[in-house]
Amino acid sequence: MKVPLEIAFKGVRNTDELETLIRDEAAKLERVCDYISSCRVIVERPQRHQEVGNPYRVRIDMTVPPGHELVVRREPS
Repeated sequence: MKVPLEIAFKGVRNTDELETLIRDEAAKLERVCDYISSCRVIVERPQRHQEVGNPYRVRIDMTVPPGHELVVRREPS
């Protein structure tokens, strides 16, 4: 990547395990698509009262040449 991977946590405690997992997955993406310009990952917990299921929202913003932006978002179900 031309720009280093950016990871942001909102309402979620940043742990070494979680950050390592995100960096490993980003490295896999870079092996498949070695021309990624930038990648930003945001992990957030949108609501505190949910107790069942996956309470986290994950958003990945990637930019690839010639300036195309790809956004993937996973919402709690």
